[in-house]
Amino acid sequence: MKNELHTLKAIPYQDITDLQDLLDHFDSWQEPLAVLDHFFQFRTGPINKKKVIKEYYACGHLFHTFFTEFIRLVEAEQIKIKKLDRERKVTTHFVKK
Repeated sequence: MKNELHTLKAIPYQDITDLQDLLDHFDSWQEPLAVLDHFFQFRTGPINKKKVIKEYYACGHLFHTFFTEFIRLVEAEQIKIKKLDRERKVTTHFVKK
C-alpha cells in the first residue's frame, strides 16, 4: 500500500450562495430578453414604421441596460474565480492499494 497526497480546494459556503445569487440574477433577465427576442423576430405583413421606431428605441435601452449589467456581473465573477483559485487548499491522504 502506498499513501498518496491529494490537494483539494476548500470552497466556502458563501461562495456557493454567491453563485446561486448570480444564477438567480441571470434568471431574472429571461422575461425582458424574451421581449427583445420577440421584437427581432421576422415579421410578415405590413409594418407600422412609427411603432417599429418606438419599439426599437425601447428595446435599444433594454438591451443596453442588460449588456451593462451582464458585463459588470461577468467581471465581478471573474474576480471571485481568481480569488477562489488562490484560496487555501485542503490536503487529504488516500491509501492506494
